[in-house]
Amino acid sequence: MLNRSSLSFPAELERLPDMIRFIDAWCEEIHLRKDRSHSLRLIVDELVSNICRQSLLQPNVSIVLTLFRSEDTVTLEIQDSGVPFNPSEHKEPDTSLPLEKRPIGGLGLLLVRRLSKAWGYRRENGQNLQTVVLDNRDNL
Repeated sequence: MLNRSSLSFPAELERLPDMIRFIDAWCEEIHLRKDRSHSLRLIVDELVSNICRQSLLQPNVSIVLTLFRSEDTVTLEIQDSGVPFNPSEHKEPDTSLPLEKRPIGGLGLLLVRRLSKAWGYRRENGQNLQTVVLDNRDNL
């Protein structure tokens, strides 16, 4: 059984379907519950889309997706060579405001926070590294 898998992609929105197929294949290989694999897909879609938008003016940015699991967790690491961008620094949107009074943006990152057990960012050796941990216990 494949407990760890990693693959590199160019930071282009057109490659997002390939990234999702990579996620789906790994989830199927390890027999991950459908709700957890769906969460991983949503998280990858949001975070990779942000990376691609931040990298539009920077050529040759790459994204490395790494997935691994332990008994109780599934961990996704997203490494990219783009400009420093820490999405976790962005404030959560005030969802109590009426829709027409809310600023645009932030709901996708809120979704990542809500779906994950933990989410962290660091800049290391000129690379952005985001780590997202999902709970993988069966009783949830």
